[in-house]
Amino acid sequence: MILGKIFAEELKKKGIDKLYVGYEEPSLQKLAVKMLLKNYGILRRDKEGIKVKEEEGVSLYKGKGGEKVEYVFVKGGEKITFNPPKYPLIVIDLGLFDELDEEEKRKTLLQIDVTLSVIRKYLWDRNLAIAHYNYSVGKSIIINSLDSDNCIILDPYGDIIANEEIIRKTDIIIIGGIVDKGRRLKYATKRLAEMYNYPCKRVKIALRGSTVGVPDEINKIVDIILKVKTGKELEKAIIEDQSKGDKLARALMDINNHGVEILNEEVKWLNIDDKLYKIILRKIKNTNSVTNH
Repeated sequence: MILGKIFAEELKKKGIDKLYVGYEEPSLQKLAVKMLLKNYGILRRDKEGIKVKEEEGVSLYKGKGGEKVEYVFVKGGEKITFNPPKYPLIVIDLGLFDELDEEEKRKTLLQIDVTLSVIRKYLWDRNLAIAHYNYSVGKSIIINSLDSDNCIILDPYGDIIANEEIIRKTDIIIIGGIVDKGRRLKYATKRLAEMYNYPCKRVKIALRGSTVGVPDEINKIVDIILKVKTGKELEKAIIEDQSKGDKLARALMDINNHGVEILNEEVKWLNIDDKLYKIILRKIKNTNSVTNH
């Protein structure tokens, strides 16, 4: 909650360390986003409530209770002025959007919509940009050029492997609005980089040296990036965002390459649950049965 921390500091500068939030979710991040997007703010008004949460030194209250609170978050309240960070900026490039079929277009736009929700967990709409296509969600921005060369373009075929340092020091992260890892339009991200002459290194997110098991949905990639930006290790962020299919694909690849004796290690580091473990065992058994015949 990058914005939430900034919001908390501004509240405390104004002497506000208790805030009644009423029916709002007790989250400084969500309150900050709502204040930026809608007509919400802070009013000085005596209220009694129950403390439900404390974030960054600010106590949040709801309901009816015996503790007095002097400030409330309400529609029409005074906006707390602060400057949301311009970076990181997530750029989704839709320059090849017209080459997608209708189902691919639908899925891509859905992923962009979900991506905005992901970004709002950390930042807000202006940290999302759509490039080379007239489409926006919320108050995201539309761009046709970059205002900084401190950028990377994420590409599963990139020659540089991402790490925490690269991700954390980069201002602009470009993601192609098309998934090209093993899909119909292979090397599409490289084409985008060349079409628009991006001054960015092509960087791939890998998991222990391979892109197998790395989520390829735009929203999940963005979540991984922002988790790392806020301090999480890259490998842990990837594993947290994996689907069962991602975990299965990676475990089967490793077992195929190194033997079934590594299964228990795969279960441990990929955080595989019992249900998926049984599926893996069944697939190994079926593979061995076919091989023996």
